Formats: sequence, structure tokens, C-alpha cells
Amino acid sequence: MTASRLGRRAGLVAAATAALVALWAGPASADTSKASAVAATVTAAGSGAVSSGTFSATSDGQTASTSGNAQPALGVLGSQTLITSGVLVQQAVARNDGTSAACAGLVGTGGGIAIGSDGTCTVTPGSGGVTIRLVGGVTPVDIKADAITSRCTATSAGAVTTGVTLTNARVTTAVAIALPVNPGTGVSVSVPGVATILLNGQTQPQGAGSVRVSALAVSLLGSTAAVDVAASSCGLNVATVPVPAVPLSGWTAGAGAVVAGWGVLAVRFVRRRAGSVLVA
Repeated sequence: MTASRLGRRAGLVAAATAALVALWAGPASADTSKASAVAATVTAAGSGAVSSGTFSATSDGQTASTSGNAQPALGVLGSQTLITSGVLVQQAVARNDGTSAACAGLVGTGGGIAIGSDGTCTVTPGSGGVTIRLVGGVTPVDIKADAITSRCTATSAGAVTTGVTLTNARVTTAVAIALPVNPGTGVSVSVPGVATILLNGQTQPQGAGSVRVSALAVSLLGSTAAVDVAASSCGLNVATVPVPAVPLSGWTAGAGAVVAGWGVLAVRFVRRRAGSVLVA
């Protein structure tokens, strides 16, 4: 074999070696993520709970998907009489980079929600507002608002964020009770003789790194009737251990071929050197 041919073959084997090393050194990331949103869940006295259904999003690190109805009709809650006006909205996203976000709530007619690329939730209140009837009759007691929403985000690093917005929300009684626009976590509001309202209730359904936030949960006194409005859940998102872009079995086979190539070149080089010495 001539020196030029030997050099060309050595170059090919060297290139194969470099490519194999690059593939081994370049791990493939596949962080998982998930989020879900439920606009409302209502438990009527003497019956089970009904909800707006769940809008969910998941990602296995390679492919993201969603399922559910993002804006179900109020009629999905059946014949309940607690939520009497408003539009149900629920959205969630899960991305292949290990981040997720959710947003849910009740808005007025023509209103809606949208989740941005950074996970922020933009709320359009619409018109006509939202009404949750606590007591009917001649002198009703209602919760009224332009919009009631919650939101959350999560990352595969374990970080979570939450938020609740009650736009122009109040309880209409003989003495009106104003509700805070952005309540802190776990704020309890008493409507004397009628109900207890929990604002911005939060739990960690799958431990640290996961969160469920509810904008407004009402428990009627002396009754099993209850309503949970705007529940957003994010996480648990998992950071997976990086794996080689080429599976170990494939890398082993490739490495064997490269080693064999270097071996053949070495034998031919030695023979060529030996031939040169004999000629000399």
C-alpha cells in the first residue's frame, strides 16, 4: 500500500473516531412536564360533584400534547344553581424543555385566557361578569366579579409560581364584602351565617416541585354544597439523567469497528516499514 493510500485510510478512520466521540459526548435531554386546568367543580347538596372537565397538557421531552375542552359550555355543570353566569375557561401547556403552565377560571361573555411563551396568563374579562349564587330568594347573596382566574408554572428544576386574580370581585350582602384582587395564599373570608370562602388555596399534589392553586372555594354553612373555581395544576416536571445520543450497544459496535480499523492500518504500516528496511 502506498503512503498516500495509507494516509487517506487513516484520515477516514480518524474522522469516524471523532464522530463517535462527538456522539458520545453529546447527551440527549428529555425532561418531562405536565399541567392541567379545571375551570369549576360544583357539589350540589345531596349529590355528587360535577366539573367542567380537565384540560391537560403533557410532554415526554420529545413530543407535547393536549387533551380536553378549553372552553366548555356552562351547561356541562348540569342543573346546579350555584354558578349562574359566566364563561368557563381552562388552558394548559407542557413544553419539551421541562416547563409547563396552566390557567383557569370564569370570565364574562366574550372573554378568554391565553398562555404566553413565558407561561404568563393573559385574561380578557369580557362583559356581563360572573355570578355565584350563595343564597337565593328575595334577598340573594351572590359573589360577583368581572373575572376569577388562577395560574401556575413549573420547571423540571423544581421551581413553581402561582397567582390568583379576582377582578372587581365582591360578595353582595346587606353589607357588601370586597374581595382582594390578588389575595395571598390561603386567605379565608367569612360571610356570616352563609358561607366560608377560601381564596388562593394551594397544595402540592405530588410533593415539592408540583402545585395546585384554586382561586376561590366556597363551602356553604349547614350544607354539603360547595364550589371550587379556577383550579390550575403544574408539575411534577422531571429532569431526566442525560443519555448518550447513541445507545450504548450502538456505541460499542461503532467503537469496535473503529478499533479494528486502526488495527488494520497499524499492521499495514508495520509491514510497509519492514519492507522499506529490507529494501534498504
